[in-house]
Amino acid sequence: MQRPTRGEVRAEFVGIAARRFAEQGFQATSLEDIAHDAGYSKAAVLYHFGTKDDLLVAVMDWHIEATADLLSTLEQESPGPERTERAIQTLVSFVLDRRPVSPLALSPAHDVATAMTRHPELLDRFREMRQRMGAVLVGPEATLAQHVRLIIAFSGIPAVIIELRDIPAEQLRGPICDVLRDAVNPKEN
Repeated sequence: MQRPTRGEVRAEFVGIAARRFAEQGFQATSLEDIAHDAGYSKAAVLYHFGTKDDLLVAVMDWHIEATADLLSTLEQESPGPERTERAIQTLVSFVLDRRPVSPLALSPAHDVATAMTRHPELLDRFREMRQRMGAVLVGPEATLAQHVRLIIAFSGIPAVIIELRDIPAEQLRGPICDVLRDAVNPKEN
């Protein structure tokens, strides 16, 4: 039997950490928990990631990379109502499908935000990803109302993921898509 490569071991730790952080919360998850789930020692986790914060950064980076790949595909389509609808459906499905391991589900949010502030480059990448999502959804001619509504929607989706974690994804899909549609096509008063 062939031993796993260093990259495979790191990826396993990241996947386990993402699931544990989403299920239990960042602070409530110990490196011992992650090591145990992977069948390794805590020292092995520390060898690969130095600190728990470094492991969180790896989890967030993994999610950002997957989201960036998805956005690259959507950005290649011509702007217009069809792309917008496909982007809404695709992004919502992506978030709901990854809910068990999504950094959007990490809690408490304050602990995660505090850990992330120690890594400004990660926060910059996260902001860039949100801007790209907004551009895919509303295009270059977005109104102020669209920007405001998208920011509120993007900020609220993590709360939905956390607060309604026991609701099946299929029941959440429609309402979340509706929120994004309303953000993209605001009804002016």
